[in-house]
Amino acid sequence: MDQSVEKKLWTILETVQVLNPITVRLILNRNAGQIENEEWLTLFKGTNSTSLQEIDLKIYKIMKNQSQIVIPSVNQSGLLSTLEIENASAIIMPVKTEYGYCGCFWGCFAESKTDDRLVEVFENFNDWISETINAVQKTDFGVEAIAQRYADFLDQQKTPAIIVIYPDQVSISNPSFESLSSKENILQLIRKNIAPEHSFMELVNLYHCAIRDVSFPGGKTGKIFQFLSDNSQNHPISFDTNELDYFELMVNKAIGNLSLLENAGNMNLIQYNYKEKVEAQLRRLFVLIQDGKKHYLNFHNSREGAFAVINIAELVKEVVFDLKTVAKKKNLDIVFNIDREEKSQTQNGKVIGDAWLLSLTVFNLLENAIRYSKPDSKPIRVDLNFGLDSWVLVVQDFGIGISPLDVEKLLNENNEKSPSEDTQAVHGLDFVKYAIKLHKGTFGLESRLGKGTEFKLDVPYY
Repeated sequence: MDQSVEKKLWTILETVQVLNPITVRLILNRNAGQIENEEWLTLFKGTNSTSLQEIDLKIYKIMKNQSQIVIPSVNQSGLLSTLEIENASAIIMPVKTEYGYCGCFWGCFAESKTDDRLVEVFENFNDWISETINAVQKTDFGVEAIAQRYADFLDQQKTPAIIVIYPDQVSISNPSFESLSSKENILQLIRKNIAPEHSFMELVNLYHCAIRDVSFPGGKTGKIFQFLSDNSQNHPISFDTNELDYFELMVNKAIGNLSLLENAGNMNLIQYNYKEKVEAQLRRLFVLIQDGKKHYLNFHNSREGAFAVINIAELVKEVVFDLKTVAKKKNLDIVFNIDREEKSQTQNGKVIGDAWLLSLTVFNLLENAIRYSKPDSKPIRVDLNFGLDSWVLVVQDFGIGISPLDVEKLLNENNEKSPSEDTQAVHGLDFVKYAIKLHKGTFGLESRLGKGTEFKLDVPYY
């Protein structure tokens, strides 16, 4: 955990002061994810004492197996009675990320001000801390997991591949690669720490290999070496992690319906409906992947999308439908509404755009909303409005929100990433901003911590 992360955590503790805590404390394991090698980091604001420091470590150990603890009276608590803080209550929460337990976040407040609302707001700050730490852990621990995911996906497509990540030297091969007769020769080239351009070209020429530059969390970069058959003249379709998520989602839906058909025996009316669903899903996949080819060919050269007449209303509706099952896992719903102004230039939803780019744009916004919404919270709203000169898409969630500093960075055009840099993959909201810029549209964002976030896309008809 470097100094920049500690600085962000200090900023969060500064912001917590709006709740007027007597003391607020964050106890973390610097080596979270490597619990056998614990190294303490304690940050605090407000009152401090030797007894508080002793309690910090006790709470850290207790919260490894707890959710949250609210202590109405510190004086009557066996754990906290030694603190000698009068008329105070305590709120204690574990800091957990997808990589496990990291530490605890706790504070003391005046008894008279401690209620359910205070606990909820304190939990929002805890979520903010968890997200901050999770981001750096993805840098430290997530690279190999993502590389393995690429390898698994390529193996499902019966595509031999080996993935090498620099500077970590992660090397992930899949079963299809392992079965290649020329595997050892290829590995020898890789082991020579291929760097000069002519070595890459030698690999391409000898083994009919396409090389895809990828970027991973924390600025780590690498190469996917994708090997083609001798008679293949087509450039393989490449996916960044966002596209991979969405593509897998659509494929799995089609596979699920196909499995139902395979086990159905004689086809009745219900099974015939499943057959129609599968055919519709496969047609949609075909259209999107064809656009995907154009998208990548164009991005490789002119950095422009593959524009055509599309139905944006149907496109948004399909993405919403795709992600409803994902939202249900958190007991969330997605509500989709369409409005048309009387003199709108389109009444049927047809606009000019790149179907694949816009599908991914809506997917990224909705996935973001689902990820940062709490289970059982209000439904995520998706509103599409056809105005006089443009169509407007608003995605609103009621999740943890985005800090003012991060909102400012996201809205700052100078920070916008572009696929024009060959070694960069464009992810998440950076992808959304770039795709909307290609469509001559604008990207808007409003957010309040603990209240939620609203994204707004305003795109002209032509």
